[in-house]
Amino acid sequence: MALHAPLGRLPSAWSPLTAVRTRRAEPGQCLGGTRWLTAASLGQGPVLRLRLLRLRRRGPTARTASSFESVAQTPKLVTPVRSAASGDRMRVYPSMAMGEDASGGAQSSCIFVHTGVALGHEWLGVGGSFTEASAVTWRKLTERRRQEIITAYFHPSSGLGFNLGRVPIGSCDSSLENWTCGDISEGDMDLKGFSLERYEEAILPMLQAAQKHVNLKVLASPWSPPSWMKTVKSFNGEGHLRSDCRDAWAKHFVRFVKEMSLAGVPIWGVSVQNEPEAAQCWESCIYTAEEERTFVRDHLGPQLQKASPEVKILVWDHNRDGMLERGAVMYDDPAAAEFVWGVAYHWYGDARYETWPPRTEVTFEDRQEGGEVKELRACSGFENVRRLADLRQDKHILFTEGCQELGGRDLASVLADWKLGERYSMNLIADLNSGCEGWIDWNLCLDEEGGPNHVGNTCVAPIICDTQRDEVLYQPSFWHLGHFSKYIRPGARRLLCSSTRDALEVTSFLNPDGQVVVVVLNQSEEDLGFWLKVGDVWSASFIWVFFLHIACTWLSPRQIGMRCAFSCCGLMHKNPCILERQMPVQLAE
Repeated sequence: MALHAPLGRLPSAWSPLTAVRTRRAEPGQCLGGTRWLTAASLGQGPVLRLRLLRLRRRGPTARTASSFESVAQTPKLVTPVRSAASGDRMRVYPSMAMGEDASGGAQSSCIFVHTGVALGHEWLGVGGSFTEASAVTWRKLTERRRQEIITAYFHPSSGLGFNLGRVPIGSCDSSLENWTCGDISEGDMDLKGFSLERYEEAILPMLQAAQKHVNLKVLASPWSPPSWMKTVKSFNGEGHLRSDCRDAWAKHFVRFVKEMSLAGVPIWGVSVQNEPEAAQCWESCIYTAEEERTFVRDHLGPQLQKASPEVKILVWDHNRDGMLERGAVMYDDPAAAEFVWGVAYHWYGDARYETWPPRTEVTFEDRQEGGEVKELRACSGFENVRRLADLRQDKHILFTEGCQELGGRDLASVLADWKLGERYSMNLIADLNSGCEGWIDWNLCLDEEGGPNHVGNTCVAPIICDTQRDEVLYQPSFWHLGHFSKYIRPGARRLLCSSTRDALEVTSFLNPDGQVVVVVLNQSEEDLGFWLKVGDVWSASFIWVFFLHIACTWLSPRQIGMRCAFSCCGLMHKNPCILERQMPVQLAE
């Protein structure tokens, strides 16, 4: 379950300024469903008066208010929003007032949210990647369908509210072929042949359409320099950047940033190299940690700082497994660290979803059912995000790519597979709780084959387009992403939260307007109800005063709770060929 609001127009009852009578929440209110992801917003009536005595910081990333004064009893509203395999897609349920805690303690199924301390850096947002594959697919649709996709992703109220984007510098596997930014012939160290002509065909129009709804933060990432700049003269494979081409390649970053800005798309940040330890059968370039450090310190950092000092530089841009090591090498060199905003990373390496990672089976005795239970482990490295955050709290962490690769399967075999949506929420919850500050998905949309992809590395996207029938198919990952992008808004700060059940995965944030958002994921097949508890052991005035909208509870530090009982109303989709051909939720104009 989760705490926030609907896809589309917000009902008046959802507003934090709605005054309602105090009442105890009715236990056991049924929302239904076995496998679900929900969200809800906590609202507050305007009749609570607080007096701020003093604000203090607890370290560089936590803030509290010291005391408050309550002159009236004020209710709290919770608006559940649920997506489930059984059919709900961001369905908004009636708001409920929270009452006193009657859970009986932690032995019950409980979610606890602590509102007194805001942690970490401000949340940047959620987004997707403007690859050539996505842009070309988008351009094949009618104008009505193109606008539908842009609205569904980027409109702040009618859509999911995406505000981040990623664009490749040159070609990648999700392109139609190998290509560079213009005709940069061998030896052209001054980049006289540089051009964005290829972007003007499809990528720039798609970016500019999104910009009509939101001020996009765009990250630019290269997959390969021009082949002649590499030790192996090929776009693909294991070549490194030649040492005598480092200045020219750094100049290419500067030129790309400048020309994109002139085209109306300011670049927020750049990563040095997509997946610098992967020699792929598509565009690749290998950097050791020392090579990347040298390139940033002596070439890219100084040039970009002089030309566009506002543009951030991110390193690594590969999987979680090596992110701590790469970050440590960069940050241990003060001259290099000065130029580095933070570390970018991807999610690949989970043997539960992918065929390539090395895997290990860990066996446990099943003490309740008998027999054995096996866990599958590989190199996902979830815990490394937190370890990197602990390494340098002044630096930043951004998720920049994740997708479900088809691995030789037909796209039709995985359409509407709810489990693939759960992969998104599972990763998001783990990453957000560990200090990730923003989350960028891979292709925004793909065609009916999971492409185009010039090396056959087809995959699933949150939106699949049937270009023959001019149809837009919303996949489970679209709705899972929406529970985070729609309600955890840029500038939010993470709250401490916990679950008394391993099957209930939870994260919580405090939005700048004072809304408390809680997202809870249940990946199991079981019906798991729980008590939602909100407590503040410091002072309820923290949220009202610092974020200027609500006070989370007038009983400090007492917990208050609501029970949301979820009953089974159907199992997950068993037919993998089910297509979601229309939006289950009407998007507001």
